[in-house]
Amino acid sequence: MGATWDPDLMFDVATAISNEARALKNSGQREVMMFSPTVNIARDPRWGRNEECYSEDPFLLSEMARMYVRGMQGNDKKYLKTVCTVKHFIANNVEQRREFIQSYINEKDLREYYMPAYKVCLADEEAAGVMTALNGLNGIPCSGHSWLIKDVLRGEWGFKGYVVADWHAVSGMYNNMKYVHSFPEASALAIKATCDQECFRPKASLMVKHLKTAIEKGLIKEEELDQSVARLLRIRFLTGDFDPIEQTPWHDITENVLECDAHKKLALKAARKSIVLLKNENILPLKQDVNSVAVIGPFANRCWLGIYSGYPQSKVTPLDGIKQITSAQINYAEGCGVTDAINRLKMDEAVEAARKSEVAIVFVGNDASTATENNDRESLGLPGGQQQLIEEVLKVNKNTIVVLIPSGPTTIGPSQDKARAIVCAWANGQEQGHAIADILWGKYNPGGKLNSTWFKNDDDMPDMYDYNIHHGRTYMYYKGQPLYPFGYGLSYTTFKISNLKFDRKILKSHERLKVSVQVSNTGDMDGDEVVQLYIHDVKSSEPVPAKALKGFKRIHVPAGQTREVTMEIPYEAFSHYSMANRGFKVEEGDFEIQVGNSSADIQVKKRLKVADGMIPPVDVEHKSAWFDANHPNRNKKWYDIYDDLSFLKTKTGYASQNADTSTRFTVLFTDPGFYVPAWDAVVNCRLNSEEAVLKLQMLDNEIDTYKVKKGSGSTTKLAIKIPIPPEYGKNVNIVAKVLKGDMKIESILILPPGNKPSFVVHPDR
Repeated sequence: MGATWDPDLMFDVATAISNEARALKNSGQREVMMFSPTVNIARDPRWGRNEECYSEDPFLLSEMARMYVRGMQGNDKKYLKTVCTVKHFIANNVEQRREFIQSYINEKDLREYYMPAYKVCLADEEAAGVMTALNGLNGIPCSGHSWLIKDVLRGEWGFKGYVVADWHAVSGMYNNMKYVHSFPEASALAIKATCDQECFRPKASLMVKHLKTAIEKGLIKEEELDQSVARLLRIRFLTGDFDPIEQTPWHDITENVLECDAHKKLALKAARKSIVLLKNENILPLKQDVNSVAVIGPFANRCWLGIYSGYPQSKVTPLDGIKQITSAQINYAEGCGVTDAINRLKMDEAVEAARKSEVAIVFVGNDASTATENNDRESLGLPGGQQQLIEEVLKVNKNTIVVLIPSGPTTIGPSQDKARAIVCAWANGQEQGHAIADILWGKYNPGGKLNSTWFKNDDDMPDMYDYNIHHGRTYMYYKGQPLYPFGYGLSYTTFKISNLKFDRKILKSHERLKVSVQVSNTGDMDGDEVVQLYIHDVKSSEPVPAKALKGFKRIHVPAGQTREVTMEIPYEAFSHYSMANRGFKVEEGDFEIQVGNSSADIQVKKRLKVADGMIPPVDVEHKSAWFDANHPNRNKKWYDIYDDLSFLKTKTGYASQNADTSTRFTVLFTDPGFYVPAWDAVVNCRLNSEEAVLKLQMLDNEIDTYKVKKGSGSTTKLAIKIPIPPEYGKNVNIVAKVLKGDMKIESILILPPGNKPSFVVHPDR
């Protein structure tokens, strides 16, 4: 979503998400406490959870997160539609040993780079919750950090909501960091720092378990605990838990919104807008008369949605999307797995598919096996045999297009120069197959822009544990030549930005500067351009970025036409955090306004004199200069994203599988005591045909569809991953349905993480 550079689209997407959440709450199936958005800034592309946040840039990150919170929490003055829990506060950008380590950051970097998105979400948008990080900050665990939570979050910013510690972050102050001498001391330290709760798991929340002992030992008073209880209860009042459902503005949202056509169209729109064209040597868009296309790679026949995503009933793979958009002969071959060692037979199949095709499209990337919670990427390069796959395809087909499905910046080695085109499509939702096909065949003109700097190789990046942003991180401080700069993205047309104008020659304290430019589409295809405004402090007495993004606007311009773009830049945009003044300050002098379509492609620039002054403190009662109380999104209703509301009155058919044609298993997943993205399992099945196609679902949502071939014995074993259930300790139904072939599902072997014993579940009778 960060690559769309479209906060209004983010608002619509968040509205759709929260509509579905409210539908489930209204039907008694779920609650609306959301552990999102993640606004840990993407300072290092190797971070395992890099794909969960919007950008390496604090301004772009803030503006996207702002509209996510607005769409999720709704615009009612009394009730919250859902509860946004902004996370992970703060500086959790490393997964390896995150429960044990400290993030060492000076206060200037904290204020200018790591904190702004939190401040926007909490002070401007009044997100109702915060999750503290597992790591420590400058020697103190975040969940017991009084300066961080009590002084800054609640004191300076006026935050009134609840604070929840990440899984076992409070108990980890004792058993991981050894910061205190006992579990009761850890629980008391959190309460005194105004951390109200620890992510709760039945029988596993040690913070809650030891609060009674902490009171008995005099470590905290019951009155201190009452404050946390009050804040937690307040959230339940705000979500309407204690009022008749008819009193909430969302009581008439029904399950008809779940995966409705309008949401699928919105998913397609978001997927299209997020795709970034990185390279194009006169091959894209593909012509309709292409006769044969090789579709290759581990992500070609897979709709990978990314970590922490749902399991929609409708998912479109790239292969499906390509088959639907062209009548060309499709030659498909997987080639290799994401992380598997080279399989010569599979590799040869891919090479042969490419050899006999006019065009070869190779889909590569990384998934939860190489980047997720608890697992950082080892390299920017492709894992497994994917790099070799691209190189071998290129040897037999010069018309090779590489489509990346990455979690962040990725390199493809020598193939960078040889591939005719490179497209970054991300793990961009259930409609990604249609969106990718639309881009490749020119049904939609790509307009996405990179939300992070793409480095050429691993050696260009600082040590991952180094949080000093000045040490060559991001476009603001990196002095080398990147593979692709921040804000970069090509189009099937060309644009020219010109005629930069200001509405004043000198910007005085607390005034606003109007900046206008003209954007001309100089090509022959309608398209989107993202106009990006950067500020360069010509001469500063303190270290400042080479340039910093302070304004942007995505605009659609028809071929041959010109549009004027105006951006209003507040005085605050010219400030930096002054340690001497303990606040944000504007230093008198010349500033250069730079406007272009990437951080490296500045097309017009002009200097402006700015007067000195201090920026007033920002809190819940006193919004930042970026806050727009009259923004249209602040008055929209939940149904404004729908053109036609008639579907709300008709049953949509969002129903569970027919029990007569399915095999059901009841599984009890118990808490392993630590985070895992999925459980391993083995499906034991008997095939009476040479092959079959099996679909597995959990809670009516698809886990995956598998092609199973008959083994040498009487029973065939299929290794699978089962996603974590929404709640441990409760029975969950897994449904197996044979879509093709003759197969009987005999049992499922469940392999819990850790040292827990495996167990077998048999079909329900």
